[in-house]
Amino acid sequence: MTEQARIPDEATRKRLTDNLRQGILDLQEFGLQLDEVLAGLEKHIREQKLKRIERSRQNIQDGVR
Repeated sequence: MTEQARIPDEATRKRLTDNLRQGILDLQEFGLQLDEVLAGLEKHIREQKLKRIERSRQNIQDGVR
């Protein structure tokens, strides 16, 4: 009725383990790349906010004159 799982041979275990390790490394690298993209976006957002503040200050100064 139910088939008992068999333990793969040594070569198959090594290949599967190596594939798993490579997959983990790929995911870690992707996570770091994603962090870099997010940091770039956060920097861009900060720069945009700073520009808006500077424009608002300039508008206030221009209105006072």
